[in-house]
Amino acid sequence: MTVLLDSSGWIELLGGSSRAGLFEPALTSSRLLVPSLVRYEVGRYVLAKSGNEARLLALRAMAKFDQVPIDADTADAAAVIAAKHKLAMADALIYATAKIHEAELWTQDAHFENLSGVRFFSKT
Repeated sequence: MTVLLDSSGWIELLGGSSRAGLFEPALTSSRLLVPSLVRYEVGRYVLAKSGNEARLLALRAMAKFDQVPIDADTADAAAVIAAKHKLAMADALIYATAKIHEAELWTQDAHFENLSGVRFFSKT
């Protein structure tokens, strides 16, 4: 199975939180996608919380998996998805990437809760 782990999942994993176990199986999926937008969001978060050295370690960990750039097809699909599902730009780009690559999106972001192809982990 192809999985796209969103930023919140990576942050739980890399931070070793009590919720990390929910996202660990994604690491052994047949293909794990890391969109460039997820790299940005995780890098920015880790930099703010733990500094540049931790950011570099986080990026190195994510680099072991399939890196997916934002291209024209993804941007075009995201615009339609954003309008249809009332998603913000970043969420629409991540969801569009998952759809284009036929990946299951793993997230704890409530914006995705009722969308097809999403494995949602409730925070409550």
